[in-house]
Amino acid sequence: MPRSRLLFSLLFALFAAPAWAQLEYSVRIDAPSSISSILQTHLELITSREDEDMDQELLDDLVRGTPEEVQRLLETEGYFAARATVKSEGSHRFIVTVEPGEPVLIEDVTIRLKGPIRDEQDFQTRFAQVLEVWSLPIGAPYRQDDWDSSKRAVMRLVTADRFPTAKMTSSRADIDPQTRRANLLVDVDSGPLIRFGPISVKGLERYPENIVTGLADFSLGSPYRQQKLLDYQTAIQQSPHFSNVIVSTEMSRIDAEQRVPVEVEVTELPKQKLELGLTYDSSDGAGVRLGYDYYNLFQRGYTGSVVGSWNSTQQSLSLGLGFPRQADGYSHTITGSLKNDEIQGLQTRTANLGAWRIRTRGNIESRLGVEYLLDSQEAGEVLTRDSHALQMVFGWTQRAVDNLMRPRSGFLWDVQLSATPGSVLASTPYVRAYGRTVAYWTPFPKQGTFVGRLEMGQVWARDGNAVPSSILFRAGGINSVRGYEFQSLGLPGPNDSVLGGRVVATGSLEYQIPIVRPDWALALFTDAGNAADSWQSFSLARSYGVGVRWMSPVAPFSFDIAKAQEDGKIRWNLSLGLAF
Repeated sequence: MPRSRLLFSLLFALFAAPAWAQLEYSVRIDAPSSISSILQTHLELITSREDEDMDQELLDDLVRGTPEEVQRLLETEGYFAARATVKSEGSHRFIVTVEPGEPVLIEDVTIRLKGPIRDEQDFQTRFAQVLEVWSLPIGAPYRQDDWDSSKRAVMRLVTADRFPTAKMTSSRADIDPQTRRANLLVDVDSGPLIRFGPISVKGLERYPENIVTGLADFSLGSPYRQQKLLDYQTAIQQSPHFSNVIVSTEMSRIDAEQRVPVEVEVTELPKQKLELGLTYDSSDGAGVRLGYDYYNLFQRGYTGSVVGSWNSTQQSLSLGLGFPRQADGYSHTITGSLKNDEIQGLQTRTANLGAWRIRTRGNIESRLGVEYLLDSQEAGEVLTRDSHALQMVFGWTQRAVDNLMRPRSGFLWDVQLSATPGSVLASTPYVRAYGRTVAYWTPFPKQGTFVGRLEMGQVWARDGNAVPSSILFRAGGINSVRGYEFQSLGLPGPNDSVLGGRVVATGSLEYQIPIVRPDWALALFTDAGNAADSWQSFSLARSYGVGVRWMSPVAPFSFDIAKAQEDGKIRWNLSLGLAF
């Protein structure tokens, strides 16, 4: 044989040898299903089947060690008398037979909290919370994962509130395999009560420090609470001044007065922002939006904003002055706007000026304000009305959905209540109540999501003709009664115009069916509702249709085609984002 061919044969044999050495074999588990799943996941004889280095010698070692390994695995599940055998069924087929025996049960649990925590007035409440998070009660089967997770849960609960330096001084699980009983003992020393120390801020160049420190919902010397730090970080993140923030404490730096310093590191955003956008609405067509924000007015971190928008039916100019949120969770704004719109034959010119007190906590936003409105209406040069009102306004919004970008369960609530202080600075006294809600329910994720929406409102006024048009109601269009033109449902006015009514009610039921998971869905829906001058004259306008839902990276996108029952016409709508 030529030397070159001999060398090639040796090299081929060398590199091919590992592939020839790999063994293929099968394993069957004969055990109760709850145990079988554990062994299928963790037993080395099974997990090593794809090992390229597997050979007969290694396989024999795994087979010999399997009974002992099964016993160790099942001890973590509370089976301390398990027996396992491995038999060969020939041609590298093995069966592992397991007799787990009876599990060990918890006979007694002792949890002791020691230290200054016992002197706290709410000690009994806190101890009850510890027992509540403990997941191995008396009579339950012993499991190693539950034992470990219970201890972690106790420590998280204790260290999160006032005692962050607490330590577990003793942890013992006494297990008697003969009697199948386990006695558990956990001792926790709370350590001293820790308080918040001074706040230090890093990363500030453009904005004053009080923008950051003023957002803290705690003061120097107040008891440490981890949730306070999380809320503080969220509040700073929601500020328009910063793109990133890290709030931390270093327990190794606790001072002699048992105070831990709070460190805040921020990344600032630029002082100003200019936005230019093109908009499109299925009712109003194309439009333009221009906005400018300045985030450090008067060098005090005040936010000033100017926003202008234009399309074929609406033109508006809005001004705003925002003050940084304070430690009590409230922020304040002053707003003003000029707006001109012509919708359904009714031309309206509105000016308003308002001052607002706003609080955001978790998924709830509340608003309290005073607003002055000037309003002028004209319908085909036949109807002309001028009105004004000074009103007190309260608003409350909650967005409790599983995912704001891809809602599948939860609900949205929005409630508004406004009233004039009698006839003072008002064309007529009135009270206005308005509420809307959207609910999402997905009983079976693969089958689809039900979406229900309800909207109701009413204005009580001495003279309905003197109420500003922006206070009255019209219906129709997206997020109302689809299939009808935008705000086409209301009171009939001159020259086929549509005027606002004093009552409104709309609702819809929708079923979203996944078609391309998880981003696309087909929607089937029916809507009903109307606006009227009173509930006695109220009648439902109905529609039904189909649509497409796309959970885009920006926000939920909707395209709907609906047929109005009254005139039989088919109309379409586009929308982006949640209902509100």
